[in-house]
Amino acid sequence: MQGGAPEPAAALPPSLVFIERDWLSSNHLVGLDPDGSDGSSNGSSSSSSSSSSQARSAVVVDTGYGSRSDLTVALVEHALGGAALTRIINTHAHSDHVGGNAALRARHDCRIQVPAGTAQALAEGDEARLHYASMGQVCRPFLADDTYGHGDWLSIGGLAWQALGSPGHDNDSLVLYQPEHRLLMSGDALWQKGFGLLFPVFYGEPAFEEQAATLDLIAGLDIALVLPGHGPMFSDAAAALAFARDRLAYLGSRPERHANLALKVALSFLLLDRRAMPVDSLADDFARLELIARINDQYFGQSAETLAASVRDALVKAGVARIADGMLVHAGPTG
Repeated sequence: MQGGAPEPAAALPPSLVFIERDWLSSNHLVGLDPDGSDGSSNGSSSSSSSSSSQARSAVVVDTGYGSRSDLTVALVEHALGGAALTRIINTHAHSDHVGGNAALRARHDCRIQVPAGTAQALAEGDEARLHYASMGQVCRPFLADDTYGHGDWLSIGGLAWQALGSPGHDNDSLVLYQPEHRLLMSGDALWQKGFGLLFPVFYGEPAFEEQAATLDLIAGLDIALVLPGHGPMFSDAAAALAFARDRLAYLGSRPERHANLALKVALSFLLLDRRAMPVDSLADDFARLELIARINDQYFGQSAETLAASVRDALVKAGVARIADGMLVHAGPTG
């Protein structure tokens, strides 16, 4: 638009409910399907005119972290408005996106659909690929009923969404694109200010190049509104992509920057979950957790005590945490 008032912000169709969480639990998207679709079918989209309890079935995408699953269940059921939850769809299998799967299935007897590349690891509890214990995280086990992959179409909220491979943060992850309303569910491939850590690099797998390709893929889509895995919805995809590309170049030019960021994110995540941690125990955590030890060995070669103190001080300086009575305490909302 040239001159005059700015264009109004894009809005979600009435059959979709976006639930924003925090940096411990992923956001959720609830899709209400009056025609009874459970989200598994491929094909053309159909409009939905109501998000009320008249909807016969519903789908939720991503379910947050396990220790907050009671809140996840309450938030999702409020959005359902009496509709039957028949399916969970996960963008990827990290604990902050699948942690509520078991609780929601126990409550609603719903099916679970995951990216095809993660199904075997989930079935076998393959910690080398799932990384839950290696980061001090927990996730109640669950089995996937169905899988999906790049190019597949899923019905969410009576609308057809295409799954697109989005390697980088997780090389099996998928984003979901709804062309009619120009919506992108970007998971951790794109946030308003960045993207998720590129975990594969710490296990000898490529990720920086994959993340760049994912950003290129997203740039080729016609997007009115982005529904990220964390943070608020946003309409300026071009600005987010520019920020993400600058961020990727900054981290990629000196990989130890990305490694240092990973350590801060790992401790921040633990602190979000636990709310407070004894300062004297941080070195033990750093020595015990396999991913932190792996990053230290690859990039820093410091003692656990020195590394833990450095990361702790960085969080305090950034205002993420504070020290009180011998405890490292999270300084912001805990969700």
